[in-house]
Order: sequence, then structure tokens, then C-alpha cells
Amino acid sequence: MAVSDYIAIINNFLSVNLDRVLLALTVVSLFTLVVFISVNVKLSAVTRRYDQLMSGMEGKNLEQLLMDHMADVGKVKADMERLKDKVQELEKEGRLAVKKIYMKRYNAFPDMGSDLSFSVIFLNDHNTGVIITSIYARDENRVYLKPVVNGSCEYSLSPEEREILAAATSG
Repeated sequence: MAVSDYIAIINNFLSVNLDRVLLALTVVSLFTLVVFISVNVKLSAVTRRYDQLMSGMEGKNLEQLLMDHMADVGKVKADMERLKDKVQELEKEGRLAVKKIYMKRYNAFPDMGSDLSFSVIFLNDHNTGVIITSIYARDENRVYLKPVVNGSCEYSLSPEEREILAAATSG
């Protein structure tokens, strides 16, 4: 069989089935058009997302932006560690700061008219600090300072001093 025979067979087939061949070509064309439109819609969505991602980049490389961001995150982590250490140091120092202050005014001598004498206690978290007592009399005023270590004092305490020491160490 020669090439001309094949062409004759194809021409004969097309002339007999022309309406079916045109219908098949139309269906394939419509299917191709639908696929093309679908791909185009997806591509425009990806393009929109890419444009949003790159907006404000002013020509910068996305990889460089990510590297800069990671460097910034590393700096923030280092700063957070320094701040954590500083907070722990401040908490340690804060335990030594005076936090408990109690006072009592009283009349040290029955023949005096007002509560002009007083005792005041200053303690930290470890119940360490001082008691300051001022005894007021008509002709003089005396001030006493007594150290307190871990909630106790090695000096003798007046009832008022014992009262504020108990209040400070229990509260």
C-alpha cells in the first residue's frame, strides 16, 4: 500500500464521518478551554499572593529579608536572656530590701499626757532589720536602735517592741 492509498482512506473516512469528527474536535477544544481558564484562575491567585508577600520589599531579596529577620530574632532571644538574668538578680536583691514596716505609738510614762513615744520595725523577707524606739520624757528624748536577725533580737525588748516584732514576723 502506497501513501496515496492512505490519504484516500483518510479522505474517504473524513467525508463519510465529517459531522462526527467536527463534533469531537469541538468537544476537545471546549475541554481545553475549560482547563486553560482553570489554570489561569489558579495562576492569578498565586500571583496575587506573591504580590502581597512581596509588597513593601522595595526590591529586596526575600531570602535576605528572612535572614535579617532571623538575626533580629536571635538578638531578641539574647536580650530576653539578659533580661531574665537581670530579673533574677533584682529578685535576689529585692529579698534583702525592707518590706515589713510596723510601728506602735504609746505613752512610755504614766504621768505624760500623749502617746509621744514610739517603736518602729523595718524587716526584709528574711526577717532581718532593725527596731528603732524613741522614748519621750518631759526633759529628754532617747532613741534606741536594736538589730533583728532572722526574727530575733539579742537585746532585751520592751513589750511594745515584742508586739511589733511578733506582728512583723508573723505577717
